[in-house]
Amino acid sequence: MRSLTSPTRATLLACVIGLGIALASGPARAVGEEVTDVRIMGNSRTDESTVRSVAGVSIGDTLEMDTLDTVRERLNTTGLFADVNVWWEQYKTGVRVNIAVKDKFPWAPVPTGSWSANNKSFGLLFVHGNLFGRGKQLLIGGRIATVDSGAALAYRDPSWFGTWIYWQIQGNVQRQNIPEYLPGDEGALLPPYRATLLTSYGVEPAVGVAWFRRVKTQIAWNVSRYNVDKSYDPSDPNQVALPTNQWATQSATVGIGKASVSLDFRAREFAVMTGTALGGGIDLGSPNFKGDLSFWRIGGGVEHGVKFFRTHNLIVSLGGTFGKNLPFWMENAAGGPNLRGYLFQQFRGDSQLAAHAEYHFPLFSISSLDFRALVFYDAQAIWFRDLPPVGVDVYTPRDTPDQRTFLINNTGGYQQGFDYSRDIHQAVGGGLRFFLRSVAVPLIGFDAGWGIESRSWRFTLIIGA
Repeated sequence: MRSLTSPTRATLLACVIGLGIALASGPARAVGEEVTDVRIMGNSRTDESTVRSVAGVSIGDTLEMDTLDTVRERLNTTGLFADVNVWWEQYKTGVRVNIAVKDKFPWAPVPTGSWSANNKSFGLLFVHGNLFGRGKQLLIGGRIATVDSGAALAYRDPSWFGTWIYWQIQGNVQRQNIPEYLPGDEGALLPPYRATLLTSYGVEPAVGVAWFRRVKTQIAWNVSRYNVDKSYDPSDPNQVALPTNQWATQSATVGIGKASVSLDFRAREFAVMTGTALGGGIDLGSPNFKGDLSFWRIGGGVEHGVKFFRTHNLIVSLGGTFGKNLPFWMENAAGGPNLRGYLFQQFRGDSQLAAHAEYHFPLFSISSLDFRALVFYDAQAIWFRDLPPVGVDVYTPRDTPDQRTFLINNTGGYQQGFDYSRDIHQAVGGGLRFFLRSVAVPLIGFDAGWGIESRSWRFTLIIGA
C-alpha cells in the first residue's frame, strides 16, 4: 500500500479540522439567523394556531440563544402537553423551528379530598383544559366538607380571538360551618367557643390582559349573597341557636370591585418549579358595586423557586394581607394548609403576614410515579388592627351593617393591635408527595407539622389539587 505523501496528509488533516469546526459551530451559526419556517407536529387534539400562539415564535423572527428553550418552557407551562420537543434545522435562507408535541387527554374527573383534625372534605372536579382544541378551559366541581362545602362552575378563555386579552366567569354556591377559637396558641386545646352556619351563592365575571404572557392585569366584579342561619355553641349537642345579638354576623349582600396585577416568571418541569412570581390586588366592597357593606382589603406576595441537582427544589414565599371592616367570611385566617401544625382556621384577623419555605427532593420512582419528600417552615402573624370598644355583653358588635361581633376581654378574648408574643405562630415539619410524571400537581400529599408555640403535632392528608 502506498503511503500518503506529506501534502496529502496535510490536506486530509485540514479537512478533518474543518469538518470538526463546522460541526462544533453549527448551533452557533444558527443564532442570529432569520426564522424562515415554523413546523408543528403531533398536535392531534390542539389546534395548530393555538400551538403557534403559545410558542410565540414566528416567521421573520431572529433565532436567539434562548429561543428554543423559551418555546419549550411556554408550551410545557400551559399544561396541555405530555411531551414537548423543539429543534432547528437549516431551511432556505435561514432556519426552520420544529415543534413536536404530544397532547394530554383534555378532560378528566379529578377526585379531591383532605383530612385534618377539624376539617375533612371530599370532592370531585371535572376539568376540561382544551375545549374546541383552542385551550379554552371548563371546570365543574363540588365538595362536601366539615367547614366549607360547595359547588362551582367556571369557564375561562385564555386568549380572546388570539389576543393577549382573556376573560372568565365563575359561579358558586357554598355551605359553611365556621368555627371560632380563642386567639392564643392554647385555643386549640379547647373546643371552639362559637360556630356559625351560613349559605352563600354568587357570580364573578373577570377580564384581563396577559401582557407578553408573563404580566397580567385583571379587573373583576363579584356579587354574592350570604344568608346566616345561626351561630351556636359547639359544645351544645342540640346546636341551639344563640340569641341573634350574639351571632357572629348578620346576613348581607356583598358587591366587590377587584383589581390585580401579577408577574409570573415561573417555569414547571415535572414536579420542579423554578423562577419568580409576584403580584398584588385590592378588593373594594361598596354599595356602588350592588352590595350592603363597605370595606376594603389589599394584599400581595412573592414566590421563588430554585432548582438544585436537577431534581431538588427550594421554594420560598412571602406575603401579606390587610383589611378594614372585613365581613366575617372574608377575614384572614391561619391554620391548616397555610400553617401546618395548627387547626384549620384556628386564628383570625384583619391583618396577616406570612412566610413559607419548602425543600423538595426525590425519593424513588416506580414506572411513571415519582415519590418525593419535603421539609418545611411556616410562619404566620395574624391580628386585628381594629376592634370595637368593649361593650357590656359577652360579644361586642361592630358598628357596621353586618353587625360583626367579637369576644373581647382580658381573659382569652381578642385584643386590638399586634403583640409579638401572642400573634406570631410557627410550624416546622416534613411531608411526602406522589406525582404522576409530567403532571405538576401531586396526586397525594401528606404533611406532619409541629406547632412551635402550641407544642403539638398536626397531620394533613390531601388528595388531588
